[in-house]
Amino acid sequence: MRILLISYYFPPCGGAAVQRWHKWLPELMEKGFEVTVLTTEDGDYPVLDPSLTKEIPPQVKVLRSGTPSTARLWKLLFGQQSSVPYGDLSTSRSTGFFQKVLIWARLNLIIPDARKFWNPSALKAAETLLRDHPVDAVITTGPPHSTHLIGLELKKRHKLRWIADWRDPWSTVYYLKLNPPCALSLRRHRALERKVAETADLNIVVSRHLARQLTGKNKVVIYNGYDARKSALAKKDMQPATDRFRIKYVGNVTGGQKLAESLALIRSAFPEGGYELSFVGSRLSPDQLRILAEEIPGSYIYKGFMPHERALAEMADCELLLLLINYYEGFEGMLTTKLFEYIASGTKIFCISPHGGEAEELITKYQAGACFNIDEKGTASEFLSSLYASWKNGENLRNKADTSDLSAQEQAGKLISWLKGEKKG
Repeated sequence: MRILLISYYFPPCGGAAVQRWHKWLPELMEKGFEVTVLTTEDGDYPVLDPSLTKEIPPQVKVLRSGTPSTARLWKLLFGQQSSVPYGDLSTSRSTGFFQKVLIWARLNLIIPDARKFWNPSALKAAETLLRDHPVDAVITTGPPHSTHLIGLELKKRHKLRWIADWRDPWSTVYYLKLNPPCALSLRRHRALERKVAETADLNIVVSRHLARQLTGKNKVVIYNGYDARKSALAKKDMQPATDRFRIKYVGNVTGGQKLAESLALIRSAFPEGGYELSFVGSRLSPDQLRILAEEIPGSYIYKGFMPHERALAEMADCELLLLLINYYEGFEGMLTTKLFEYIASGTKIFCISPHGGEAEELITKYQAGACFNIDEKGTASEFLSSLYASWKNGENLRNKADTSDLSAQEQAGKLISWLKGEKKG
């Protein structure tokens, strides 16, 4: 079966946006699929991880088309050390007036997102490819959800089989809920979202909650999963325990996460210190760094971005992992890529989240840790104190539950069944 995968984010882009398909491609190759990936040439990537490029199966054909860079314009306006907002369109006291104006324009005028300016180039490249090398299916993955509009147009022109992969919500994504556009713009978002979901032959979604939100009939939930091989290697790289109880947060801190309140809760559970909190692979803003300095002075480490395999090793090499779920209407379906890697690491998870989400369900099912609402200071403190006491007594805190059904290999197997038509939506 010949597949054209259209994805704005692809190695050397790093971070969570590329992990889903990066893990699935080897499985598709092994099952005899022919995959061509259409992606960007020098796209606006939040981070770079060239190590991931080396892991792409050599049989995968990668086509790249040029795209305008909003990042270069942003840096020209606000300085080379500034960065385009990624996954967070909120503003704060430190946000300048001109930046606020641009963020307002992004929310209300550039619909569905700023990556839409790649679409003409991508559509032209796709047309050229399809003219000489027809495929059995086109898959578009978003965000950016503007990529789905390429699939929509190709479906209209060629009547081909089109699959839309939803890694995040569209009109109900957390940063639009926390900083909503005007009513007219929101209606436009919803109209485009509905058209994509109802036109696609199949919608692949990351959570049950997102599946319920989307209109259309053909929907299947397939988790991001974790790379079983990499997770096993990460556990072998664990270092001897230190004299401090190591807590780690891996990934970016985004809008709606209760950072200050979570830090205060952790501090109260360790009145005599003895712990350290590391932020790994994070891009912390000046406001977030200020909160760290105020809430847990001298007890945090800021490591910044690192290659994916090193990040996995960091997850395994600590006593506790911190997971922050965004507080917003729609949190129930938030299943981040790192959640599955957290669970696979065997390290206990301390999750701050409203109750009732699918992340809490998975953490409970696999005995991977515990979730607490931000106002449950007493029970959360007891949980942390108990783990700390067990660690001081030399007890093994690692989780031994079988998580193999969450592996990317298992999830790719579900995808392959749907692609082959062995399951009907």
